[in-house]
Amino acid sequence: MTGIPNPEGKGATGEIPYDAYGNAIPFDDFGLDSEGIVALKDGTFWVSDEYGPHIVHYSANGVQIERISPMGVNEGTGDRKLPAVFAKRRANRGMEGLAITPDEKTLVGIMQSTLYNPGKIQSNITRIVTFDLETGYTRQYVYVQEKANLSNSEITAISDTEFLVVERDGKFAGEGPAQKHIYKINLNGATDISGNNPKDENGLMIGDKTIEQLTVQELAAANIVPVQKELVVDLVAEFGYAHDKLEGIWIMNNNTLAFINDDDFAVSDDDGDGVIEQKTLPGTTDIDASSLYMVKTNFK
Repeated sequence: MTGIPNPEGKGATGEIPYDAYGNAIPFDDFGLDSEGIVALKDGTFWVSDEYGPHIVHYSANGVQIERISPMGVNEGTGDRKLPAVFAKRRANRGMEGLAITPDEKTLVGIMQSTLYNPGKIQSNITRIVTFDLETGYTRQYVYVQEKANLSNSEITAISDTEFLVVERDGKFAGEGPAQKHIYKINLNGATDISGNNPKDENGLMIGDKTIEQLTVQELAAANIVPVQKELVVDLVAEFGYAHDKLEGIWIMNNNTLAFINDDDFAVSDDDGDGVIEQKTLPGTTDIDASSLYMVKTNFK
């Protein structure tokens, strides 16, 4: 398994892989842009990614046990599938976060941003999907971001229905207003938007609109209740969090959370000129390296 993109029919994103000399190289049927991971007590683990999006079960030795993809993707790899609509993930904005309930019965994935459903749109509506590991049954819920084009980059379980979610932009705090929020959400009371046909590539329709095309007011008019969400901590306002890409969250104990950023290998091409430069925190010479922070906060 590599990070090389999948070919058509296997989770392709439209990206073409190249070697260091600019030559196109073959796609990888099993390639993953891995983002979320959960470990089970039996030593096996699940990984979610931004390509398919796929959710893959591995043995403790890293051997693939099962690969769950949207309907219409990777056909022939088993009957257990995600609803077809998830194949409309935006490239590099797939299933960014993955959690498992404490009873280890249900996987819970969150899409980083709005699905391109039916096409390229800007919206603050994204989706959470639950997957029953025994039955393969899925449910879907609406998550409403504070504004369009934000990222839900992680989800972790508090209980079987309550979770912590990262909602962020991609800005450095030193460059102006930046959002690095942690919300507590509850699936109880939220509307299952699965619809009647999981093979429908647009998912549930309200009139002639997809879920992603609706406003919050239109969701309410259609009696669709998003997941409840409550701000737990604003890392920029309360702790001066300096990094651009808040990515991981870890519940250490009942009043301590840990966070880690994606440093993009501590390099960037901010000018778009193809020249790779050292990635630093704005206004400093400090390298934007992966850094683990531990924060005391009351989230229960």
